[in-house]
Order: sequence, then structure tokens, then C-alpha cells
Amino acid sequence: MNENESAALRFRGRVWNIVQFLLLIATICFIWTGMLRTATACTLCVLIIGWIKLYKLKTQEIEKPYYRLWLNFVDGLLSVSVLGSIFLYDKVKNNDVEILLGVGSIVLFLRLLAHTIFSLAILREGKTLVRRGNWGKLANLSIIITMGVYLLGVEHYKQVCMVSSLLLMGAASIAFLYWYYRDVEHRKPLSIASQITMSRIILTPFFLWIFFYDGDLNYSNNTFALKLIALLMVLGFMLTDFLDGYLARKMGEVSTLGKYLDPFSDKISNMTIFLSFIATGYAPVWMVALIYFREASVETLRTLAAAENVIMPARRSGKWKTALQGIGIVTILTGALDPIQKAIPALAESWATIPPIIMGVITAITILSGVDYFLSSKHILKKYV
Repeated sequence: MNENESAALRFRGRVWNIVQFLLLIATICFIWTGMLRTATACTLCVLIIGWIKLYKLKTQEIEKPYYRLWLNFVDGLLSVSVLGSIFLYDKVKNNDVEILLGVGSIVLFLRLLAHTIFSLAILREGKTLVRRGNWGKLANLSIIITMGVYLLGVEHYKQVCMVSSLLLMGAASIAFLYWYYRDVEHRKPLSIASQITMSRIILTPFFLWIFFYDGDLNYSNNTFALKLIALLMVLGFMLTDFLDGYLARKMGEVSTLGKYLDPFSDKISNMTIFLSFIATGYAPVWMVALIYFREASVETLRTLAAAENVIMPARRSGKWKTALQGIGIVTILTGALDPIQKAIPALAESWATIPPIIMGVITAITILSGVDYFLSSKHILKKYV
């Protein structure tokens, strides 16, 4: 692309940015005049323009660094203003406080502030400003969708959209910080497979937050939206567990780090879920204690193998164990959904006994898997016993 073509593309991108800014300003005005439907229409236009800029024009690839920085800052500031206006409008007009919306507005502002400060530091050091990655693009589009959902007042999807936006903002911030602090001369870039694996570790605390969001240990009291988010997060954990291994093999990025990180991330996410099940009564303490004992014992065995310069590969029983744990967790969280229990009265009546039975099966399979690991690793144990 020659200089004239780049200049023409930059001009078009800036025109689209100005139109987007005007629409966001109009959205704020329409909110305070009570014209929420019109404000929603403006938000839809902003979403379309955002998609064009990010995925069609791709102006960030040829825009001048300082221009891109301040255009992103103004865009983010207006987005914060829209979310803040929705929050304050509900408070003033309807005396209704959306706590999650307030949290989202604050997080978005802090992310914007931190990103601007770090970007200025990069530019002043004479370094190249990082392009917005996929996580950042998805976070921006998710925020705009969240605006529209709140303006429409779609109760069942407000929390889902806001939590999704918070998770995407968190992922985008972590990706940016990793890029910022990574020393490219001495450290290899983290592979896509390893990034996916680490996402399970990073998102696990968010699962805890969702599970106990209402401050009540009884998971059954959670809203349908929060239960659905928890279920979707677990399905996401299972999907990423498949993807990281598949991509590592497909892209030739199988690494020692990945071989250790994958089972570790599985244990972190699953044990966190099992501990949550103890709190809400879905699993007795002794079952989760046995599962923890198995996981800790196998990890000790891996450590002993590593001391002998041997990487202990995942056995088929371990893969079955992980898969069955995931299926059991999904079954429990699906059964806890209100529409499911209403549709199946017998399930609701016997629900108090079903999760412990499922956890009993999970515990038995987990223990048998641990026995298989120790029987297959006798050659390692003989060196120490």
C-alpha cells in the first residue's frame, strides 16, 4: 500500500470515528431526554461502525500512533459516559441502582486510563504501539452490545452481557500487560495454545464471583442469568481444554510448558468448582478431599518424574477422568437451571440427592485414575522407595 492509499484510508477511518463520536454524544442526549428507543438505534449504528473500523477498514494498522491513541481515548471516554448516563438515569428517574452496571462503568474507565498511560509511556520510549488484539476488539463490541441491552431493558440479558464485557476487558488487559512487560529479546512469545490454557486459570476467580455473586452460599437462589453464565463458563473451560491440545499439535507448538500447564489449569478450575459445590451443599467435604488427595498425589509423582528428567505423559484414564469431571459439573449446573427444574418436576423434588450422587461417581473415577497412574509409574517410584 503506497502513501496515497494509506492517507486515503486514514481519512476514511477518521471520518467514521467522527460519525461514531457524534452518535455516542447523541446517545447520551437521548438517554437524558427519555428517548431510550432512539438511543438504542444510535447504539446499533455505533456497533456497525465499530465492526467496520475494526474488521473492514483496519485503520489501526496504518493510523499514526498518537492519532490512534487519542482517538481510542475519546472513544473509550464516550463509552464510559454512555454507561454512566444509563446508570445515573435509572437512579434519578426510576430510583433503581444497577450495581453491576456501576461496576462495569468504573472498570471500563480504569482500563481506559491505564491503557492510555501505558501507551503514552510506550510512545515516549520510541517503541511501536501495539495493535488492538482480538480480545480488545471483542471487548469493545461487547461493551456496545451491553449498552443496547441496558437501554432496551432486557432483564434476562443485562447481567450476561455485562459480565461478558467484564471478562473480555479483563482478558484484553492481561494480553496487553503481557505484551508490555515481555522482554522479546530473552523470552519466547507465549504460544496461542498456552494462552488458551492460561485463560482457564485467569477466568477461574470470575467463576467464583459469578457462583457467589448474590452473597448467598445457596446456589439455587441465584438468578437464571447468573446460573447460565456459570454454565457457559464451564462449557468454555471444557472447550479450551480441547482447543489448547488440538492447536498445539496442529501448529507444531507442543512445549514442555504446555505439558505441565494443561493439567495444572484443569486442576485449578475443577477444584475451584468442587469447593464451590461444597459451600452450596452439592458435594460432601470427604469427596472433594479424596479428589484433592488424588490430584496432589499425581502432581507429586510428576515432580519425582521431572527430577529424573522424565516427562510423565497424560494417561488415557486421566483424560477420561477430566472428561467425566467436566460432564458431571455441566450436568449439575444444567440441572440447577430454573427452566429445567420447572420442566421436570421429578428433578426438582429429588434435586437434593442428585448432585451428591454425581459427585460420588466423579470421586470414584478420579481415585481409579490415580491408581492407574501409580501402577504405570512403578519404575519411577522404585528409585525413591
